[in-house]
Amino acid sequence: MEKFTAKHLNKVLGYEEPPIFSIYMPTHRTHPDNANDARIFETLIQQFEPAKVQYAGDSGVQGIFEKFAALAANYQFWQHTKEGLAVFATRDSFDVYRLPRTVQPLAVVADTAHTKPLLKYLQTKDRYHLLVLTTNTAQLYEGDRYQLDEVDLSQADVPDTMIDALDHEMRDLHATLAAYRTATGEKWEAAQNHGLKKTDIDNDIEQFFRAVDRAVIARYSVPSRLPLILAALPEHHHLFRRVSRNQRLLENGVKANAAAMDANEIRKLAWNVFEPNYTARLDGIIGQYRHAASQGLGTDQIEAIVKDAYDGKVGALLLEENRMIPGQINGRTDVVFGAPEPGQLVDDILDDLAELVLGKQGEVWVIPKERMPSATGAASINRF
Repeated sequence: MEKFTAKHLNKVLGYEEPPIFSIYMPTHRTHPDNANDARIFETLIQQFEPAKVQYAGDSGVQGIFEKFAALAANYQFWQHTKEGLAVFATRDSFDVYRLPRTVQPLAVVADTAHTKPLLKYLQTKDRYHLLVLTTNTAQLYEGDRYQLDEVDLSQADVPDTMIDALDHEMRDLHATLAAYRTATGEKWEAAQNHGLKKTDIDNDIEQFFRAVDRAVIARYSVPSRLPLILAALPEHHHLFRRVSRNQRLLENGVKANAAAMDANEIRKLAWNVFEPNYTARLDGIIGQYRHAASQGLGTDQIEAIVKDAYDGKVGALLLEENRMIPGQINGRTDVVFGAPEPGQLVDDILDDLAELVLGKQGEVWVIPKERMPSATGAASINRF
């Protein structure tokens, strides 16, 4: 089982032979909150009973239900979940992903995988990196409004302590001083009697900050393009910003000893810093839509958006979060709302529309209902 990342989305979008089963549900990390998670999963599986009957003679599909039952009965699995779960099943694959963000419970069987909740989960518009820095340690987190998860730096070239960033001679001297301080309780000033002056310490802190900055840029900021928030004591902001070359570093930061806080407390402070940035971006894309619509380069009519998506015109698609419109997109001018025939597989038109736009290298925004600029659940901005 893997954590869902952007590279997995292509696999999910690539499932070809229907039926394709998609399950989403919130889960819990600890007892007693996780006691009912398996039962909720079983309830969602029950929604697939019509498909189970429809494919009664298909051993491949019946095998999917055997895997569902095995997962529901796997006690150890339900003891090691996160905030959310996504499960995708076909005749040839059974993929289970832990999600570090809660999702709405949902069970869909259709001719394609249902991916809209993952688009919201993966989109970078409301996500950021948070660097918690002291003069001796560095921790990196990735988060959004609701969740903050520490990034494991053990396999990266990011020094997570000052000693890791120094050359061997200075590293040994700092290690000796650290042991001396532990044994005696003396402060850094005592280092002058042990071959390490305050100016040396200041230079080493600067070297540490430079090493952290270079590694975070190369390993995280450039690949992800996420904004970076600095969390450090006020006196350390100036030094880090002076040496930093990270173009993703936000001007404002968390000026506090975040290393002494729990994750939830840090998340609230980080979101207070990041929210104006997110709101400005959201206001910007909504403003672009309204301007485009006034110029005939945008619309909220789903049939028109489908045509433009097939023609490769849609540069940005705005979708209402947690809204589903049952139906199918069968072609450029063939949009079927609802299920035309009993037993026919039906997905979400908005979900299919997102896949169309992504397939043409367009951008998809999943937006809270209260901020959507249309009542139809969708709005588009055309390239031309």
